[in-house]
Amino acid sequence: MKPLVYYCRWQGASLRLRGRDETAVWGHLVFTADDGTEQPQEFHFNLQTRQLTLQKETGDELLQLDEMGVVVR
Repeated sequence: MKPLVYYCRWQGASLRLRGRDETAVWGHLVFTADDGTEQPQEFHFNLQTRQLTLQKETGDELLQLDEMGVVVR
């Protein structure tokens, strides 16, 4: 789960977990705007492959993270 935590740090997001099993964690990445409002972003993170799926209105966005939480593709 360390890559996900690092990704949140690089992006300035808070991590709010909603669930976990042996293969994945899911919940919300929460971004705080300058006016103090929170903007939650649903996610699913595969622990084995380090694939982060961001659920957006336009469809899912799949990101591949390295061990330091940097997007590699």
